[in-house]
Amino acid sequence: MRLIVTRPLVDAERQAATLGALGHEPLIHPLLEMTYPPLTPLRLKGVQALIATSRNALRGLALNESFELARRLPIYCIAKHTADFARKSGFTHVICGTGTAKDMVPLITHAAHPETGALLYLTGRHLAFDLETPLKSAGFAVPRIIIYETHEIDQKSAGEFAQAVRGGADGVILMSPRTAQAFVNLIKNFKLRQEARKITCYCYSEAIAEPLGEIEGLTVAVSSNPTEDEMMRLIGPAPFKSSALADLRDALGKR
Repeated sequence: MRLIVTRPLVDAERQAATLGALGHEPLIHPLLEMTYPPLTPLRLKGVQALIATSRNALRGLALNESFELARRLPIYCIAKHTADFARKSGFTHVICGTGTAKDMVPLITHAAHPETGALLYLTGRHLAFDLETPLKSAGFAVPRIIIYETHEIDQKSAGEFAQAVRGGADGVILMSPRTAQAFVNLIKNFKLRQEARKITCYCYSEAIAEPLGEIEGLTVAVSSNPTEDEMMRLIGPAPFKSSALADLRDALGKR
């Protein structure tokens, strides 16, 4: 299948490689661009642990002067891939969640104690789920640091995405609610409703699928668990094309 990968470039290339290994043809067209605003050194005194809900937060943290001190602290990560990235970045005490920010709340309240110190919450400007409010309700101090920002792509890149949709893509992979909304906006702006109804929208979670309801008739497939491994199981390996299967049979017959 020809699948449009919409993640920001640094993660899109890795996802495209996984899709290629499954026999698909990935088309990289990020719908969001990532930037890291300059920050003064983080104040870590009195902080008992960090919370990171994405690799982007860890990439932004690595640019901060306080990074060496920060990675000595425990860190709560939303999912396995973020936790693995944290370990590769030098964190030694990594607590891994099950894949959703909502599930992080009981994990943190069970493992941490408000009197031990603050929980430094590293996020983007836009939140898919707000961890700060329920943790504050449980008695924690939760200072939030906006460590990265995402922006919709420019007109040139938007036109290239539209051309990929018109060119006969089989599916589009959507990994965040903002990406899904950007997809909807582009489908409307470029008048691609008819083309969009011919493809499958593969969504990381139900929350990501919600904005797609603005366009009637879309085919939507949602991962049973919000993990990248489960997303790849949802998409599955590329089926043999009949011509490829015939070539394989011919090759075996000549042995």
